[in-house]
Amino acid sequence: MGSRVRGDGLSDSSAQTAAADRSPGGWQQPIVWASGFALVLWGLVYGPLFLEPSHQDLALQSEEFFFQPNEAAGAPVLLLTAWLFYRRSHYRDVLNGTGRPLAGGLALLAAVALYGWGQFTAARDLQLLSVIPLLLGAALALGGMAAVRAFWVPILFLGFALPVPPVPLSAVIFPIQLVTADFAAEILNALGVKSLVLGDQIRRPENTFIVIETCSGVRSIVTLTMLTVLLIDLFERRGLHAALLLLLAPVVAFFTNAVRVVTLVLNPHSSVHSIHNLQGIAMLLVGLVGMYFVDLLLEWALGSEGGGEAADDSQRSEAAPGAVASGGSRAQGAAGNRGQLAAVGALALSLLLMVGAGRSISPFAVPVGLGERVEALMERVYRESIVSTVPPDYQFRGSLRYLDHAHKILSFEGEPVELFLGIASEQVRQSTVLSKRSAWPASGWIAIEERFVELPGVDVPVRRILFERGGRRMLTYSFDLRSKGLWTEWLRQAAALDRSPWHRPEHMLSLRIAARVRRGGDDRVAEAESRIRRFWAGLAPELEGFAPLDPARAAL
Repeated sequence: MGSRVRGDGLSDSSAQTAAADRSPGGWQQPIVWASGFALVLWGLVYGPLFLEPSHQDLALQSEEFFFQPNEAAGAPVLLLTAWLFYRRSHYRDVLNGTGRPLAGGLALLAAVALYGWGQFTAARDLQLLSVIPLLLGAALALGGMAAVRAFWVPILFLGFALPVPPVPLSAVIFPIQLVTADFAAEILNALGVKSLVLGDQIRRPENTFIVIETCSGVRSIVTLTMLTVLLIDLFERRGLHAALLLLLAPVVAFFTNAVRVVTLVLNPHSSVHSIHNLQGIAMLLVGLVGMYFVDLLLEWALGSEGGGEAADDSQRSEAAPGAVASGGSRAQGAAGNRGQLAAVGALALSLLLMVGAGRSISPFAVPVGLGERVEALMERVYRESIVSTVPPDYQFRGSLRYLDHAHKILSFEGEPVELFLGIASEQVRQSTVLSKRSAWPASGWIAIEERFVELPGVDVPVRRILFERGGRRMLTYSFDLRSKGLWTEWLRQAAALDRSPWHRPEHMLSLRIAARVRRGGDDRVAEAESRIRRFWAGLAPELEGFAPLDPARAAL
């Protein structure tokens, strides 16, 4: 039986559809109100994590975005992420498609759990990280895998708002400083500017330039990689072309940073803070231009072209039937609307749970305090042997941070021995003591021999390095007592276990024992090595039970 034609020229079914279209629409729809409510909740939860409260803090955050290797600026990343979402606004139809409620709900639940754990451990970076599973869960619930394929780039791009994990960063940053100093000196000598490299120092007759952490180029590598993602998205590069761009971005950033170091060495005003920052920003722009030319070269070599719009039809084809007025029934459209409303409701509920967690969960109270200071330990054990105290060089130490530390020159068996002992502060999220830098006696030393050895009573690898500077030699043994190893410590730090009831019972101890090597053959090195081992044999018993995490409990 056909549809009856009304006097206004519309069939009954067409009139019903038109009436449905005229019934509460636009801002009056429940889905619009629910989406607006979820957006407000999102701002309440994540606004303080992305945006600093004052203009001064925002300015400092922007500076850290360009130069500080272990910091990340949330505001610039949030702005660029919004731009990436805007570029995909023509894919919004996929959010009306067939969602995956179970997968989306699990992702939302993971986001709530991660945010709550971050609140319990006072780890703001974990709370910020929860935004990624939250948005992935919302995309899955609304449009299934089609929505994830449409919006995964801006969702994962938010990861650039997180600080670089300090454990892997500390493992690579000092070696990068040394390589940067070597490469910059090669450029200077090629230009006819005589330069000598001593470890992290570039020495010229006029001055000495030290490649510190902010000159290592690590931050430039992260920032240029982030900008390369934007370039790939803007030019719609795909496949091998996009992968090669991402692989080459760190290489271009390293070479660009080396040129930056050269300009700083040659610039007599490079010590001025504003000039130093301007040079860094200028070289970052040079690196971006370099990536543009790399992109053009790859386009020529691979014969690739931008093809992002080709996926548009496939993305849209998975839209919900209710999103197409002429192709689906009214019942299907109503079911689709109910599914959308349920997905947005689940998102809003997740954000409400996060708001509640932020106001009801009290951070775990980690035991703090020291039963005995490092200085007191050294005075107690080596009272008659202390020759002098070595003042800390904070510029060379960089991001290494200690709960307490001391550096002494001691007289042992009539010969000088240097002892550095630092207590780790594992609860600090931005730093770690696990760094090759801790093996160095000071800035300007060159490692001429390096290997790992074993020491009695030490269950971690001991780094043995023979150094040289200005005709002098020094042998050092360095290790991190009570460390679980690089990968385990990375996982512990990432999960904030040391801010939870699963914290370690004793602090890690960072040690460096150094002995000067007298002029002569290999037997002189063997003498220094034997002296270090005998010194450690006397020190090891004094460190048993030293620096417990809870001194009051340890005393019971």
